[in-house]
Amino acid sequence: MSVQKATTIAILKDLIRINSINPFHIVKEDPEDSSTWRLKGNEQDIRVYLEALLQKNGFKVSRQLAHVDASGQKHYNILAEKGAGDRAILFYGHMDTANAVPWESVEEALTPREAKRNIDGEEKDIIIGLGANDMKAGLAVIANAFGAIEPQDYKIKIAFGVDEEFYSLGSHALIKSDFLADVSAIIVPEIGDGPNPTYGPRTIGLGRLGRCEYCITVFGTGGHGAQSDHPLFISAADECAKIVLKIAERKKTHVDQYTFVEDNTPGNAKMICGSFFVNRVEAGGGSLSIPAIGRVIVDWTFTPHFTIAQGQKYLEDMIEDMYAAGELRKVTIAGTFKKVHVARAKRPTVPSDAYGISADHPWVHYVQKVIDKQFGFANYNFGYSVADENVFYRAYPHIPVLVVGPRGDHAHLAGEWVDVESVVHLEKLFQEIVAGALPFL
Repeated sequence: MSVQKATTIAILKDLIRINSINPFHIVKEDPEDSSTWRLKGNEQDIRVYLEALLQKNGFKVSRQLAHVDASGQKHYNILAEKGAGDRAILFYGHMDTANAVPWESVEEALTPREAKRNIDGEEKDIIIGLGANDMKAGLAVIANAFGAIEPQDYKIKIAFGVDEEFYSLGSHALIKSDFLADVSAIIVPEIGDGPNPTYGPRTIGLGRLGRCEYCITVFGTGGHGAQSDHPLFISAADECAKIVLKIAERKKTHVDQYTFVEDNTPGNAKMICGSFFVNRVEAGGGSLSIPAIGRVIVDWTFTPHFTIAQGQKYLEDMIEDMYAAGELRKVTIAGTFKKVHVARAKRPTVPSDAYGISADHPWVHYVQKVIDKQFGFANYNFGYSVADENVFYRAYPHIPVLVVGPRGDHAHLAGEWVDVESVVHLEKLFQEIVAGALPFL
């Protein structure tokens, strides 16, 4: 084992031991005004560790305020750079992890463990631990790959963000600054989930699906529950149930397909599809009253062929069709028609549309060429899950944002793991990419 390999893997183990589990906790001063919501964070300890490592590796490091929680605690992104010039390549990672609930205990989740795993018929060394794949291996590689590199006529930039797993407060703070103004390309070593298998640094992710939650607010008349069969009483719960069934019916015919690459490697998909489902249904307050209000939350994931606005219109048109067909009852309160209402669910940051980078983009060709030279390019993929990459592309659509990460699996599950060899290969790949990047920036 080389010194560089031992150092990077040791860093990964250190990062797994640091508790950066996102608390997924919101204090809502005013539930109807998302600007008053305060999210709790847990990236202080990992931030201190990474800041020291980046400084040791010759980076100029600063902090960027991302949010302040209800207790007054400030939570910061890490911004780092080295080199000079008016062009830069950015490597990005998020510092928080999903929660440890699937694991036996938090202690088990935060204890890195070495093991063996059969990968493509070959026994490989892996590291198991919460965040090993999503995305502390990527953090370790980014923070440690460029210590011996002094870029000429361009800059290497690094950003480590907070709160990716919840509302992406970190990436939204980042795009409001000028840190990306001189960036020509972005690489994110995130999980490579998608319709194709991911081969770690041999796979290029060309984009990600978008996502939005819609809230369908449904009204009822109210009324005493002891007279629930009264012909004038309308239950919001009953109307919600009709909408849920209609959504299940519409899902069967909805088509949202996107071809992300025209000529993928043999045996690999070229297309990805969007979908939607009912995430939550709320109605009634538990008293002996007919529910007067209810909500159906629809979680919609979509391709670059579909937009957030289209999703809302689709649901609005569906409601109109249900009224026209007599499937929904019209509720009138004090002479006013209380129509079913569709809106984007409230959140402290805006949702993101999908994005896709053409495989013919010069930066994609360059990265693929470097991969092919190092290990042999395997395939393209397209991410199922929305991430901070969507935020960057929404703000800077001219910047190619690629996902090239280590090989691992079980993100958000117990037993999350990453392939040790792929971590080492990813570090070497990033070094080779920046060594020849200047003509493509």
